[in-house]
Amino acid sequence: MAQRQNYSLQTLENKESLPTFTSKGTCVSIRNSFSEEQHSDTVVSASVDVKSSDHSDDLTVAEIKSRQPLVRFLILVFIMLLLIYSFVLTQLITSQYIYAYIRKTMFPNVSFSTNESECQINKTSQVYSDQQIVQKHAAQLNIYLELAKGIPGILSIWFYGSLSDKYGRKPFLLIPFAGNMIKCILITLGMFFNWNIYTFMFFNFFDGIGGTWVLAMSVVMSIVADVTEPGKTRSFIIAMTEISLGFGLIIGGFTSGFLIKAVGFTYSMLVCSCCSLIPVILLIFVPETFKKSKDNQRKTITQFAVDIYVFYVRDSSIKGKRKIFVVCLLIYFCILQAAFGGNGIETLYGLNSPFCWSSVQVGTYITLRGGLPFATGLLLFRPLQLCLDEGFIAILAVLSNFAGFVLEAFSYNTVMLFLVPALSFARTMAVPVLRGIMSRLTPHNKQGSMFAGMAIVETFCSLYGSVVSNAIYGETVEIFRGAAFLFLAGFLFIALVLSFVLYVLNRKSKADEA
Repeated sequence: MAQRQNYSLQTLENKESLPTFTSKGTCVSIRNSFSEEQHSDTVVSASVDVKSSDHSDDLTVAEIKSRQPLVRFLILVFIMLLLIYSFVLTQLITSQYIYAYIRKTMFPNVSFSTNESECQINKTSQVYSDQQIVQKHAAQLNIYLELAKGIPGILSIWFYGSLSDKYGRKPFLLIPFAGNMIKCILITLGMFFNWNIYTFMFFNFFDGIGGTWVLAMSVVMSIVADVTEPGKTRSFIIAMTEISLGFGLIIGGFTSGFLIKAVGFTYSMLVCSCCSLIPVILLIFVPETFKKSKDNQRKTITQFAVDIYVFYVRDSSIKGKRKIFVVCLLIYFCILQAAFGGNGIETLYGLNSPFCWSSVQVGTYITLRGGLPFATGLLLFRPLQLCLDEGFIAILAVLSNFAGFVLEAFSYNTVMLFLVPALSFARTMAVPVLRGIMSRLTPHNKQGSMFAGMAIVETFCSLYGSVVSNAIYGETVEIFRGAAFLFLAGFLFIALVLSFVLYVLNRKSKADEA
């Protein structure tokens, strides 16, 4: 019991030291950042007269008082899980709907098998040729959809990202929640009324101007920074937050195929719409965590937008540490290029010969591809963090990710492809390590600008990675279907080299601080 209480307090600490219990009377202080609805730094103090007869009761009282901020934080995690779930489910449903729509429009009298044993692998057959044409058109339309979302997304995050350091965190969670909700509802209506598939670009545009889930993730990371001390504790909480949100990806991937098979595309999207509405409603239970400062209130909106550029280029607060920031951002860029690029083509890859998967098989693979590394990351991150330097964890994660993409490129049957998630077991641990290192080196009042900069990189990668991978896949699918995955593996090789550089710089930085 006492150990669990200590963890919950450590998770949500800000500037106060952790409380301790002794055999004598003590005063327990709790940094209750999540317990106030307004911008409060109230410290809840409880005087505990510990006696041998009622020592356990006092622990219970203190623990109950400490649960409220943790419960508030868990509500936020649940809200983000629903956001990620609706995003992933929408992406998988839409990509398969597009494939089916184009196939029926271009070849209404041709049936493409979804049974691997009956899959067309004869490259000289007409059915195989028709299937590759559908693959190319689907990849091209995916490019348009990503551009419609990504271009306004980059501009929106640049504009909104650092403003959470002026107006607080909650308003800039509502914006991406609303954008995602509008997109899901419009796509549902588009499928129901059988609107032209190109209208989906406008639906994605609404998600883009809301900053997409990337802006929401950036704000959540700023909230974590508001309520934790810099160091391994913050890195651990960031990792657990990201991994917990990964369960949205797992559930979305797992349920997508069964939903499509059971109720079809339209009603599956109706489920997405309902899930996208819940975060907007539950946001009222998430309190503000950012304490406004006079300096920040004097700044204009334009100044805050410029702050992102200034922070990374010439801010004196990270003088002497800028090399670490640059290397972290480059690794971050390469990892996300591979991640978003792979997400953009893996559904088409599974639907194509020689796999010819059904919607259930596609969903199962996406679940394992994303879910297994999240599960292993949840179990292994803390033990590895206790034993290894954070830079070395990044090396392990990138190496695992690289190996997975290489195997995916050369897979020629279902068994080989399902081994990819196992080989990529550590892929999720690199990003939280990078976030944790950069947050540790960033002043408290500039966490929003720092995470906004990372969010801009993430949005650019979601756009560029998906567009480039779809373009390469569409042009090479008839020659070597795995060429796009090898291209993405090249980014991870660069990230691997940079991870060794980060390992050296991070150790030197810690030595200088000591």
